[in-house]
Amino acid sequence: MEFQVGDLLRYQGMAASVNTARAIYALNWFDITPGFIYIAADLKLRVVDLGIMTASFYVGLALFQLVGGVLASRMGAKVVAFIGIMTLGISAILSGYSYNLTELAIFRFMAGVGSALFFSPGLSVLKNISPPESFGLQVGIYNGAFNLGAGVGAFGWVFVDRIVGWRLSLVVGGLLAVGIAVENALALRDVKEEKVRMEGITVRLAGIVWNRLLWLLSIGTIIVIFSETIIGQFIIFFGEKYLSFSSFQAGLVDGVFLILGFVGGVVGGHIISKTSRRKMFTYFILVVDGVLFMFIPFASSFYLLLVVVTALGLVVVSGFSILYTLAAEIIEDKTMTSFSLSFVNFIQLVLGSLSPLLFTEILAHSDYIDPWIILGAIGLAAVPLLVRVETKYFR
Repeated sequence: MEFQVGDLLRYQGMAASVNTARAIYALNWFDITPGFIYIAADLKLRVVDLGIMTASFYVGLALFQLVGGVLASRMGAKVVAFIGIMTLGISAILSGYSYNLTELAIFRFMAGVGSALFFSPGLSVLKNISPPESFGLQVGIYNGAFNLGAGVGAFGWVFVDRIVGWRLSLVVGGLLAVGIAVENALALRDVKEEKVRMEGITVRLAGIVWNRLLWLLSIGTIIVIFSETIIGQFIIFFGEKYLSFSSFQAGLVDGVFLILGFVGGVVGGHIISKTSRRKMFTYFILVVDGVLFMFIPFASSFYLLLVVVTALGLVVVSGFSILYTLAAEIIEDKTMTSFSLSFVNFIQLVLGSLSPLLFTEILAHSDYIDPWIILGAIGLAAVPLLVRVETKYFR
């Protein structure tokens, strides 16, 4: 849809609808984390089993990223986004009715599939409805909305779990996703989309897959997906089991990390849209992220850890805002925006989906310090790849 100044309120309403869906989408990623301690006891799971369950979600998320991008380019982003969040909601509901690791892993995998089908199509809808000068900010809000919803899921569901149990709490999150899917379908019904031309589609898809800049950006920023995955999914379990935090303290730490990502996303999206020194800003964000990530196991007191995750909450989502803004700008063919965003997310998630398995495997065979140091070092070692990214968008 071509933006007109007189359509400001309509544009803001549609953007708010998409970002609300993004928040509820994120809630359904993280509302399971406060229940890890109960799920492990109820289903008699080991810490490695929790890693398998978590990884299954990210495997579904990674495998269907490209599918979501291709379908959105062909069918339209808003249709695929609706299918995605509806699938996520139904899978979350079914997760609440799982009675063994296999069932839980399958439904979490399907929740990951639904999430993959929503991510880049949702961002493409924002691209379609946003004025060009506001897209960077909308990317930041979109990423920030994710963290806002994730924080509500991680911290708020500490109390929901206590009141209704982990099973019903997952059902509640799933029902919210189903409801927002219906609302989105109504709010976005008049959005016009430019669908991909099938002539030469293979060549255009291959052009994105083999785009060297997208690969360098995705791998060079891998510390942000490590941080989001490990801290967001495991800090509650880590705090309760290894630092002797109460469930309230551990949930608060995770909630602060995730919710403050809203601020980081908005600020990071604004800066990356306005600054002429994008590369220096990016280096700063990624290095701070890696160093703070490795410091987490040494922050053994509740208040010190709260300070560390506060800073991490700000920089992690700024890193995602940088990645998605640049990926959308590098590919000039608007019909391929969704696929390009899916592709960079696919690269990150393929690597990121391994992090829960690596983290829990190291944790099972060493003390609680080693997995943080090892994953943080891997993330920092990838940052120098960005030196080779030289474009008019990244200087």
